[in-house]
Amino acid sequence: MDARFLMDHPRDRMIAAAIDGMRASGLAGAGINQVIAASGAPKGSLYHYFPGGKLALAQEALEHFGAQRQAELKAALSGDAPVDQKIKRLFSRMAKGLAQENFRFGCAVAGVSLDLGEEASALAPVCAALMESWTSTIADALEPLPAARRRALARFVVTAFEGALVQARASRSAHPVLEAGDQLAVLLRAHLNAL
Repeated sequence: MDARFLMDHPRDRMIAAAIDGMRASGLAGAGINQVIAASGAPKGSLYHYFPGGKLALAQEALEHFGAQRQAELKAALSGDAPVDQKIKRLFSRMAKGLAQENFRFGCAVAGVSLDLGEEASALAPVCAALMESWTSTIADALEPLPAARRRALARFVVTAFEGALVQARASRSAHPVLEAGDQLAVLLRAHLNAL
């Protein structure tokens, strides 16, 4: 049985189904029929719990996914290891997760960002804010680098990860993510040695 059916509330199951759909297929993966089918929720319940329809559900699902990713980032970047090793550890964890999911899922925020047509433009600021929060979390972990450099490098880490994730899903291999982590570690070591 799908673990979502063990959740207490149909609303929670719909959010989980929307996240999985967006991770697999962007915003198109969070269609009302797909979410209802995947969540096992009653057909009329989506508009009951999300009066704004699909976009309201998508926004809440993105925010939930973003908070989960934020917690994962903080866990991977915590501790006393050197900055370059923290980033390498982050990419290693993400590569392991991709492999465990058989490369079926990507980043919900990136998937939706690539899928934003005019009718879904209201989700653009949500996606941007989530990526910005991840950038801030990564930047905080890049001490002792100067603040301005930490911010730019943190944004590049997000960029490198999202690009490596696309390549990993296409090739069904964790290699692009691990390679990106290795290259970022070299870059960060160079910045640290220049201090």
